[in-house]
Amino acid sequence: MTSDKLYGLAFEYKKTKLWNHLSDTQVFALELSGGRVGYISIMGRAGGHCALGLFIGDEGFNSFRVIAQADPMMMSQLEFHEHLIQQTCLQCIFEGKDGLTKEEREDARRYARSHGIRISGRNAYPHFMKYQPNYFPWQLQTEQEMDDLSEALSAALQVAELLESQTPEELGLEVMYDDMEGMMLLKRQGQAWELGRTPLPPEPPKVYPSPKPSNDIAVASLKKMKKTGIWECEIIRFPQPVQNDPGEPPVFPALLIAVDSSTGYMLQVSPVENYEKNPEELLNLFMDALLQEKIRPIKIKARDERTYAFAAGLCEKLKVAVSIEDDLPALDEAEDSFMERFGGGGEEADFDELNRMLDEVLMLGESQLDSMPPEMTEFFRMLKEEITLPADIQEKLDIIFRLEDDNVPKKTSPRGRRKKRNTPPQSCVVSVSLGAGCYRHIQISMGASLFELHSAILKAFGFYDDHAHAFFMNNSVWSNFDSYYMAGMGYGDRTTDKYSLEQAGFEKDKKFKYVYDFGAEWRFQCRVLRVQEGDTPKAVVIKSKGEAPDQDGDW
Repeated sequence: MTSDKLYGLAFEYKKTKLWNHLSDTQVFALELSGGRVGYISIMGRAGGHCALGLFIGDEGFNSFRVIAQADPMMMSQLEFHEHLIQQTCLQCIFEGKDGLTKEEREDARRYARSHGIRISGRNAYPHFMKYQPNYFPWQLQTEQEMDDLSEALSAALQVAELLESQTPEELGLEVMYDDMEGMMLLKRQGQAWELGRTPLPPEPPKVYPSPKPSNDIAVASLKKMKKTGIWECEIIRFPQPVQNDPGEPPVFPALLIAVDSSTGYMLQVSPVENYEKNPEELLNLFMDALLQEKIRPIKIKARDERTYAFAAGLCEKLKVAVSIEDDLPALDEAEDSFMERFGGGGEEADFDELNRMLDEVLMLGESQLDSMPPEMTEFFRMLKEEITLPADIQEKLDIIFRLEDDNVPKKTSPRGRRKKRNTPPQSCVVSVSLGAGCYRHIQISMGASLFELHSAILKAFGFYDDHAHAFFMNNSVWSNFDSYYMAGMGYGDRTTDKYSLEQAGFEKDKKFKYVYDFGAEWRFQCRVLRVQEGDTPKAVVIKSKGEAPDQDGDW
């Protein structure tokens, strides 16, 4: 059972919304009990994975370096996946109830009830996880892990307090870069905190396992065989976790893909659980597969240094040439087929990845959209114009190019929105419902900002304005796609004060959600009833039905 101390600190940390002030690469250090050093990353600024990560010691920090270097635009799907599963850290993650087991939900609710805490809204449940390289994240196992994460949350609370009067730059919280000499260090002195600096751990050289063939009988048998085929090879991580024991974390096994470059035939080599600790196991399985097929390769072409180090010892014994090469078409085709079978399903998997990429782009602000690399813009344009896409992806691309058009250099009105030349002013009527039988029809200018619509909605329902708000234009609450948040929330530059109803895509029959107060989570269902000629200088309620609920009462 998770300690009450850890729950208490997690709920206090959530109140600070520290992820609105720091990015995940503005890492700071903490001296843990026993003199160990932990490195803390605040995650969630992009609106996705909201968590605090504690990377302990040199091993933990260097695993953070690995995932920070992961780039889905420059890596294959397999390579990107492997980078992401190299974390060595403890995390306090905030998730929806479906992200927890029944026991974890009950544990969190027990603590919340006994301390008068209301769990509501998106990602409201604290979830405590341990990440190990090549393993699926798992529950914390020891009191020491809970204590370490508690110390990290306490340090984060102190940083949040310091940021009330200082900027991250004034505190020395820098975005990590390659030549960075040191970072901020927090050290507890009794009940007080002391600020200092600590050097970054050195980046270790890359060393790969180099197994030596120990089965002399198998080596002798292979030597007698005639050399045949040039084999393209790579060691990968199985994309789906495998669990041997319900009480242990699932593992992503290592697998050798070996393909004949001329025929495309793939050897059947079984995966292994822990390649780094026992590389000889995979080598013996490779030798068994070669013996089974009666093959001694003419040459082995390795994809990378790791695969080269794996094969070099055996190739020396068998007098087989081995090299590292980039152009491996047979291996590429085999891995594509492999991912179709085990990685989520061919074109559907590609669309899933594209969907995730577009969601990230749609979370960017104006300045970031303006500086989007031209190659990426051209890639999106090519997709939009030349490929038949699912409707949801096509809609996201339409929004990106609409935003791109809106973000060309222009003069802005006092509301920060673009004025079109020679376009007569227009208004729209928006139906806003709050439960069955309670709605308001609001007439408002198409040039008004989303913030002005927010104010009009609250006034129409008699609510006071002292909480956060957001509009979800795809009609899906908490979607990262086509959403506009109140300024200052840390969700990028697409804020409600900067975008007009016209820029947000208001048109007849457009349905969208408006959410006010992320704790109570008042959800208003909205629909554009009509768009009409003529401006409406001030928003006005033209129809009202039903009594609005009490904002402070149960709902």
